[in-house]
Amino acid sequence: MITILIGLGWTAAFIQFDRPFLAAMHAGLIAFGIALGWLAYQGRLTGAALLAGLFLPLFIAVSCLFDNVPDGVHRATQIHFLAVALGGYFVFRRGGIYMKYVMPAFCLIGFVIFSNTSIGFHDPDLVIPAEAAEIGVWANTLTAMAELIFVVVIMNADLSTRRMMDIEMRKAIANGDFQLRYQPQINEAGKVVGAEALISWPHAKLGNVPPVKFIPLAEETGLIVPIGNWVLRAACAQLAQWEAEPETRHLTIAVNVSASQFRQPDFVQSVSEIVRLSGVTPSKLKLELTESMFVDNVDATVAKMNALKAIGIIWSLDDFGTGYSSLSVLKSFPLGQIKIDQSFVRDMLTNASNMVVTEAIIELAGKLNLEVIAEGVETVEQLDRLRETGCRTYQGYLFSPPLDIDAFGKFLSPEPSNIEPLSRHLPASPAPDLVVLR
Repeated sequence: MITILIGLGWTAAFIQFDRPFLAAMHAGLIAFGIALGWLAYQGRLTGAALLAGLFLPLFIAVSCLFDNVPDGVHRATQIHFLAVALGGYFVFRRGGIYMKYVMPAFCLIGFVIFSNTSIGFHDPDLVIPAEAAEIGVWANTLTAMAELIFVVVIMNADLSTRRMMDIEMRKAIANGDFQLRYQPQINEAGKVVGAEALISWPHAKLGNVPPVKFIPLAEETGLIVPIGNWVLRAACAQLAQWEAEPETRHLTIAVNVSASQFRQPDFVQSVSEIVRLSGVTPSKLKLELTESMFVDNVDATVAKMNALKAIGIIWSLDDFGTGYSSLSVLKSFPLGQIKIDQSFVRDMLTNASNMVVTEAIIELAGKLNLEVIAEGVETVEQLDRLRETGCRTYQGYLFSPPLDIDAFGKFLSPEPSNIEPLSRHLPASPAPDLVVLR
């Protein structure tokens, strides 16, 4: 909204002062603001923030070159650099080096240069008219100050929220308020072969807090370690219950392991002790790692993975193809399974490149004797195509969303009154226990 309003104001002013080039430049600022609004409306906030972080510093720098003020008046366009630098650092404080440090540094350098020099264009047909320059100084100063206040208010609100969430997470850990939900994993015969354990946080006042709201903060504060250990204990306890029943003893559970948890010095000992005390068959537990965890400390990573593989635990590579690791990961690390990321599955029918990558992953995994599971399967067409390419295990909303343990039990043992067979969705005749919730 700020960029649109500033763009409208200056576009109108430059049209009035017969500066078509400057009017067109600020009309571009209006279009940029509309693009940001559209991205935000679509929920693509990261894309909007990246676009703003890359475009705004350049636009401010160019605007400073045309900000030619009369003698005795200091230009003020460069003050906008301060709001962009502070806001950029705040938004990208957990991001990459460029957006977190380089972009704010560029803004601060630009502020210093344009505050202490008269560098810029001096063509009378391009610069701000003298009669508008002084008004422009006040307008830029006031709007830049408003932007700074706006950013500070948001930062303060975010800090208060983070403190509150940190306190509530500690209470949840102490009181055992977290719960696990289970998303079924289905083989090509239509049989439920396992589930992925996903944490949920039903809060008395905040409602059901999604993981995306608290997991990043838990990573920052170190609370992800006790939370991760709780997830492992709860998953193993559920596995023990399933192993006690003939109908469910074949089921496996996949658990995501965070980078912070994996890097703990006692990680192997902790996991081994949890598995031992639960009494479950270790091969029924699958630990999922993301590609980013294979970049650093390769030897230590392999050693930990081999130590747990030795007792029977299976390692799964999550979101394969979306990170930065090379294919050497598949032969250098003791993996047992590859999970095809949902971004490939979602677009593989409309994006030829995604289809090629998906087929290559499945073929490569087969040659390396690795299991393959596709996540994010939502349509029958996706399921059909995955089966044709050789993928034998699937997970996604086509079959079921993540379920609490009671609903998962009903999914395994359906009641005719509230569920129906999924046989009409599968190309081949499935086992009778594959169902989908209405």
